[in-house]
Amino acid sequence: MAEWITAAQLAERLVSGDPPVLIDVRMGSAGAIAGSRHVPVIDLEDKSWDWDASRDLVVYCHFGRGASDYAAEVLEEQGYRRVFKLKGGLEAWQAHVAGGGE
Repeated sequence: MAEWITAAQLAERLVSGDPPVLIDVRMGSAGAIAGSRHVPVIDLEDKSWDWDASRDLVVYCHFGRGASDYAAEVLEEQGYRRVFKLKGGLEAWQAHVAGGGE
């Protein structure tokens, strides 16, 4: 089962030597986290993805609720085992960035 990752933890991971693959599962992509791949949640199960299964995948939606939960479940069903959900979604990320990364 996918685990939660906070905005602060994600920020640390993004500057590490092994950053996660970021997957934005929102319907729109305005305000996305830099480097994210935009795959709307409704398209996620329509095809196989070629993401490296040995890397962490972090999915996020706007608030970190329903769409992220569903996306993580779909990816796990597709065989990905290192799936994380951004706690609080894009809203938490933007608050973290606006707060100076605190």
